[in-house]
Amino acid sequence: MSGKDPSPEDLLALPSFEAGIVQITRRLLPEARSNPKGDLAAVVLELADATKGQGHLHAIFQQHLSLVLRECGRHDLANRWQQEAVDEFSKYPVFADRASLLAHALADHHFGMESYVQAESWAGRSIACSIAATRPCPWLADAWRIHAQALSFDNLGPEVGARLRKSITLWKSQTSPDPVRAMLAFMGFGMYLMEVGKTDEAESAFKDAVSFAEALPGDAKRLSEAPVRQLSQFRTGRKGREGASEEGLN
Repeated sequence: MSGKDPSPEDLLALPSFEAGIVQITRRLLPEARSNPKGDLAAVVLELADATKGQGHLHAIFQQHLSLVLRECGRHDLANRWQQEAVDEFSKYPVFADRASLLAHALADHHFGMESYVQAESWAGRSIACSIAATRPCPWLADAWRIHAQALSFDNLGPEVGARLRKSITLWKSQTSPDPVRAMLAFMGFGMYLMEVGKTDEAESAFKDAVSFAEALPGDAKRLSEAPVRQLSQFRTGRKGREGASEEGLN
């Protein structure tokens, strides 16, 4: 693919271009998952040469095919592609939602790798990019969770609570929230509230986490044990504290 990079508006008017990239990605992902040590990364890099130097057209290619690089274990390269795509998409309001989505993907990756400073930074950028977006950004609820929990490893100040509350508000506003990520958000909120002594709110948050856990599909149901256990431990500890308090009064 060569020639002048089309305008963002022209590109969005040609969905067949992106549909082709999506089709390639869907074809390569299963193979990458079944054989992550294969040579698919080389195939992806060869395909990438066709759009190099073509701005947001190349960024769309990077957005989708970086998923294949992740499955191949090429995380450094996937990070670089997604970062470059965020920078390119950020130049155009029409692509603000893509910039926000990819920044969230980077935040999620770094959080999973326990790189909390980078996770917080990318979550913040996802939130900032979304301001110019003209379409809903459902991943923002999770971006606020990461933005909060990455910070909480250094402190439990009011800023953590404010970010978690923003995440919870966004989760509650969604008609079909991702049950896994929503469960994590309510669990994190409950644990924060427990740490700062707001026990009634904490119990309510743990109950919400359990409700989402009950909606987990298939293999994800194994994750439901965590919020159920957390709620049980919280209630047991609360009874112990109340019993000790009553003994003290007697």
